[in-house]
Amino acid sequence: MKLLTASLVTLAMLVAAGSAAAESKPLEISGYYKNLSIFTESLVTGEDIYAAINRLRVELFKEVNPWSFQIALDNELIGNDFANTPDFAAIRSREQQNTSVWDGDKTSVDNDHVYLRHAVYRAFAKYYSPDFQVTVGKQGIDWGVMRFYSPNDIFNTVGPIDLERNERVGVDAINANFALGSLSGVNAVVVPSDDDEEFMAAVKVYRTIKTYDVTLITAIIREQVIAGITFDGYIKSAGFRGEINHNHQDDGRNFLRASVGVDYSFSNKTYVLIEQLFNGGVDKNAAATFLTDFKANRRLLSLEKNLTSLWLQYKITPIVELNQYVIYDWDGNSAVYNPELSYNLTENTDITAGVQINFGDNGSEFGDTPDLYYAQFQLFF
Repeated sequence: MKLLTASLVTLAMLVAAGSAAAESKPLEISGYYKNLSIFTESLVTGEDIYAAINRLRVELFKEVNPWSFQIALDNELIGNDFANTPDFAAIRSREQQNTSVWDGDKTSVDNDHVYLRHAVYRAFAKYYSPDFQVTVGKQGIDWGVMRFYSPNDIFNTVGPIDLERNERVGVDAINANFALGSLSGVNAVVVPSDDDEEFMAAVKVYRTIKTYDVTLITAIIREQVIAGITFDGYIKSAGFRGEINHNHQDDGRNFLRASVGVDYSFSNKTYVLIEQLFNGGVDKNAAATFLTDFKANRRLLSLEKNLTSLWLQYKITPIVELNQYVIYDWDGNSAVYNPELSYNLTENTDITAGVQINFGDNGSEFGDTPDLYYAQFQLFF
């Protein structure tokens, strides 16, 4: 953490010293307001519960060539009727005190019906040149190429059917990229921490070979040692991609994870994607925390070994879109079906509604998850 803070201060001093001669652009201000209403059942009591998430995000961006600075601040109010139940632990587990080296969260209200949180969602400085780029601070890092389960998305990966897939938990990191030509390079990431359970360091070597982007990764992620390969390209007009890694955990377990997928656009209206996951790292003993703890959920990736995921997208009109997501668990014979309808109301306004229907016995991938209904309104500015 001290290294991260010192790096940010050093970058700020360098920018301040050179800003007089550098090309400076106007400060950009943007953001959004979102209301996401969710209706489901308690995992513990089976009673109906709801949450109404209201979030105002303000983003500030300043470019002083070759530097840029970005900060995104959230004010989030969640009205609910289950804050005093174990179900709410899933929300609290995403607080930055549980997920990040630098705790940029402040919870000002947490009672039976209101949860009010103020957070630094992103805060980083970036230097850019054609041959070298470095980003320091709270940022989103995505090394995966899969849509659903992504074994090589090792920095706070996103769940396969998360309602807010664009809201990736930030990583407090030093992220450097060295270009070795127009089609290859080395990307190194360090998350400095005095706590071995939070320390992360990873190197990715990437190269474009014909129509494929190929990467090799090696990493230490919260006491896990990971080595993997990723490819992303085309077979004729169909997309073809995959990820595989070997994982050695601090408890002595060794296993493989792999995911492969194909996608194809049949027309301007219809898109299909199918992916297959093999997760050799399943741990049934951790099933109790899988649904309620963010870090445990992302570390496990899934409860079952073999899952097939399908995404069908159909554009009814240029501004109305139907997405259907299906995941089938071959080992536990369970499934989730998630149809979702989105409507681009105006240039800056989107409306989305959907349902997640779960099938299966207790102890399977989706058998313990209650059905969920949701509606979202989002206004960008």
